[in-house]
Amino acid sequence: MSTQSAVDDDLFRKVALVVGFLAIAGSALAARANPATGYELSLYTMTSPFVWAGLVVALAVALAVAFVPSSGTSHTRGTQALALVLGGVVMVVFAGLPIIRGYRFYGHHDALTHLGWARAISEGTIVPFDLFYPGIHTVTVLINSALGIPLSRSLLFVVLISVLVFCVFVPLCVGTITQSQQAAAIAAFSAFLLLPITTISMYLQAHAMSQAVLFSALLFYLFVKYLRVDRTSASVSAIGVLFALTATATVVYHPQLVAHLIAVFIGISVVQYVARRFWSRGRIAGQTPMYSVTLFFIALFLVWTANHGFFSGMLEYFFESVIEYFFERGSGGEETIATQGTSLASLGGGLLEIFLKLFFPQLMFSLLAGGLALAAVVFRRSPYVSSIRAETTYFVTALVALVPLFLIYFAASGATMYFRVMGLMMVFVTILGSLVIYGLSTRYANRRQQSPSTSRPLLAAGFAVLLTLSLVAIFPSPYIYNASPHVSDAQMDGYGTAFETQADDVGFIGLRDGPNRFDDAINGNAERMHLHEGPPEEGLNSRLAEQYDGDRYLVLTQADRERETIAYGELRYSEAEFDSIATQPRVDRVQSNGEFELYWIRGNDNRN
Repeated sequence: MSTQSAVDDDLFRKVALVVGFLAIAGSALAARANPATGYELSLYTMTSPFVWAGLVVALAVALAVAFVPSSGTSHTRGTQALALVLGGVVMVVFAGLPIIRGYRFYGHHDALTHLGWARAISEGTIVPFDLFYPGIHTVTVLINSALGIPLSRSLLFVVLISVLVFCVFVPLCVGTITQSQQAAAIAAFSAFLLLPITTISMYLQAHAMSQAVLFSALLFYLFVKYLRVDRTSASVSAIGVLFALTATATVVYHPQLVAHLIAVFIGISVVQYVARRFWSRGRIAGQTPMYSVTLFFIALFLVWTANHGFFSGMLEYFFESVIEYFFERGSGGEETIATQGTSLASLGGGLLEIFLKLFFPQLMFSLLAGGLALAAVVFRRSPYVSSIRAETTYFVTALVALVPLFLIYFAASGATMYFRVMGLMMVFVTILGSLVIYGLSTRYANRRQQSPSTSRPLLAAGFAVLLTLSLVAIFPSPYIYNASPHVSDAQMDGYGTAFETQADDVGFIGLRDGPNRFDDAINGNAERMHLHEGPPEEGLNSRLAEQYDGDRYLVLTQADRERETIAYGELRYSEAEFDSIATQPRVDRVQSNGEFELYWIRGNDNRN
């Protein structure tokens, strides 16, 4: 290609990047100019189409510039790096939409309890060490104190920071392993898929385990760097110190993650020991051993959990669950799956449909990682397999080590925490999948003696499809038969007023544990609130006053109504039931602000 053509090509790429950055800036401004005015059932449908158009344009530019090669290698490297920055900014805007659009808070259930604990730490009613995993709460208070941002908004920033950590350190990890910018680019867009987030026990909202798993990408980057430490230069390295500090931060974020990592590093240590004993001249034998790191993780976990009774309680719980599952014909994860399948069938959906919506990108990357592991066993004498880097063996070992934990969680009755193990597994799958894609694309070009111009546009198209399928299911919405956990100003203020004016000895009734969690969020309870009740099994239109001996408050919000009637298709509560509340005898509305209604139910012992 002529010099003039190369200059034109480089100019075109730069102009495209300018268009991409302008598009993402316009998208953020459009989102900011159209804040939420009330509860939003779906962040996707209630966000302006101009926002999504800007995100799509910016992401398309990032993919095209990152993977479609130009005539000049030096220019390509520079513009490709800018394309990765552009893609990262797209992810920041996407993940930060609840912040940009002015949400009061985003997250129900555990997220509301975490907000309350952060509030309690800020007010001094509890200290961080009273909590089992005070990581996200202390960071929230730090942001609140340093920047003056409200606690509810500061906690949303903690969630956003964890996404940023994951999207930065996954490509850095792969780039360190391969020493290839192209591999790092593939890993960056793989990270943008956010495979650990499944909306089942792993969320893009305040949830300690979710943030800990995303944060672990930094730990694995330091792990890869630690393997390359020159052990002859110093007994203690800077990377080793950073690795220890990050491990300590991980246990503060969530000790359960550290318990899983212990299994991972024990597996890696075993692999290293076997390699050193039988293949002393191999690549693994020449790397820094992880024995001391594994012992450090074990000691760290035991010291942190000693005062919380977590270790003994966890072992007892899982031991009893496994015994029940195998010897008493108990039911574990399959019962949950069957129940969800029945509910989906009632809504006109099915398990296959929801599986593909939630897990198709995870399935594709899992097949790539599984294919790599299978190839290493079946074709172990192949020159291609023998050239696979040692770190690949470690990450495959990590997946194998986590399988027993996944099965134990699956056997535990009434639990979906096996998706937490799956979330951690997806971190390794993201890295392995990136390495496989890089290896296959490079091998394809080399075998056919072709330039990258043939295979890389296919990568761009493939990632465009996977990113669309993945990101459309990151936030809960009716698309996945769920409702947004958006907490509006009216909803939070309504609960605040209700708790402040609550009569003595009169409890609350609310749907799906709502009053308990909002009680945590507003009052900063040291222990989770379990005093408030749910509606009777007969439903909301069952003459509520006759179902209770004493007086009760009944809370109904706009979020409750839209969740039950639209997202859940009146599976449990119908529109008619909601409408019947106002006309029932001995049920009086005492508070309303448009999105929050509080009713006084005069029970059987108070018929006046």
